[in-house]
Formats: sequence, C-alpha cells, structure tokens
Amino acid sequence: MRRRHGDLADDEYVVVHCHPHGRVLAAPVLALFVLAGVLGVLLAALPSGARPVGTWVLVGLFAVTAVVLVLVPVLRWASTSYTVTSRRIMVRAGLLHRAGVNVALNRVAEISYRRSVLDRVFGSGTIVVDTQGPAPLQLHCVPDLAGVQRMLGELVYAVGDGGQRV
Repeated sequence: MRRRHGDLADDEYVVVHCHPHGRVLAAPVLALFVLAGVLGVLLAALPSGARPVGTWVLVGLFAVTAVVLVLVPVLRWASTSYTVTSRRIMVRAGLLHRAGVNVALNRVAEISYRRSVLDRVFGSGTIVVDTQGPAPLQLHCVPDLAGVQRMLGELVYAVGDGGQRV
C-alpha cells in the first residue's frame, strides 16, 4: 500500500498490511458464472421476433446485476485494508465514502479471535481488539490469522514494556 509522506511517524514502520482474505471474493465470482450462464440460456431461448431489443434488454439487466453482485463486492474488498504498524492499528474501508480507524497499540487491553469452520479451513478469522474505548475493533476475514494475532500480541507487549522494537 502506498503511503503519503506524513502518514507514518519518522520512527514508525509497517509490520503487517493486508486486505480481507481472498475467499470473500468466491461469492462474487460464483455469481458472475451463474449470471453468465443464465444470460446465455435466456439469449438462446429469446424468440427471433424479439432479438434486437430483447437482446439489449437482457444484456442491460445482466450488466446492472453484475455491477451489484460482482463489481461492488470486489471493489469493497479492494478498498478495505488492515495495517498494523509499530505504533497503531489502522483500518481503512469504503468505496465512495472512505472511513478509517486508528487505534494506538498502548490503548489495546486484549486481543482475541473468532473462527468458524470455514475460517479454520482457509486459515482466516476475525481479530477482536478490545481497547479502552466504548466498542472493540473487529478486523473481519483476516488472512493468516495466527500470524497476525501473534504479531499484534508481540507489538502490544513491546509497547507496554517500554516501547522496545519487535
């Protein structure tokens, strides 16, 4: 991820940067294949008298449905990022309306995780960062859950132990 000069402090460095696990793209890809198959069947079954206009109507419906079911989830995945630096956890998300959350590592009280059966198969899961704030920060579908959680734990311990570098 490109960083503008000034986003990170002079002595701050990126430890982990990732997007949600790629498995979240399985549903949009499957939807694209199903939509393409349905479009092909409908175009083949279209009566010859309705061909020019009917074809364009079906293709238009396909395009709108594909944007909603395929393009929007892919862009949402691409625009969501989790970054752990030597000082903080940063979450960025949003297509048109960008939102971000920064949590200083010295405010982290507890790090836990949740994994479903599917998460365990893919090695992903949700990291729950309990801060001294009103609600915990949740990082959904984090790839390499064990590695990211271990690194977060080491960083939080190092910050709490006088800020020694990991």
